Amino acid sequence: MKSEDLIAYCGVSCGTCARWCDYSEFRTLAAVLAEWVDAQGYQFWMPTYAKDFDYTEFRKGLDFFSRNDTWLVCHNCCKGGDGNPECEIRKCCEKRGLNLCFDCEEFPCDKVERDKKMVKRGEKYRELGKDEWVRQQAEKAKQGFELHTGKYYQIYAKEHPPPHSSNG
Repeated sequence: MKSEDLIAYCGVSCGTCARWCDYSEFRTLAAVLAEWVDAQGYQFWMPTYAKDFDYTEFRKGLDFFSRNDTWLVCHNCCKGGDGNPECEIRKCCEKRGLNLCFDCEEFPCDKVERDKKMVKRGEKYRELGKDEWVRQQAEKAKQGFELHTGKYYQIYAKEHPPPHSSNG
């Protein structure tokens, strides 16, 4: 998938989201931890001795997080069918035939002006132009940027070590 295809209608780069399918580290770690707790025999003694800890639910959680076929993992971004089908920004862009809300002449409208992060993304997009802005989003993803926390994580870095700053 091209970097441009990883940009949601709202200007979020799906490639910088921990739910994106290419970020498989979390699922791998959950599977390894599940195997490790099984190998240690926790399933035999934890339910009996650790009354304040629900081992069965913990183990179900590890199984859930290790799967690639849950709602937790996006494979297509919102333009490909994943994401919230009831999103107002998505509906508006589809109705107007736009790939990105920032390309609308009414941006920022009342649907988005309360979302300060989105407005800031839109301003940066317009300042840099589409190609440079998309390039920068792809670079951030390679460096391990996670959009929800606004920080860089080594575990997500694909090609470059993350910068020392945690600012996105």
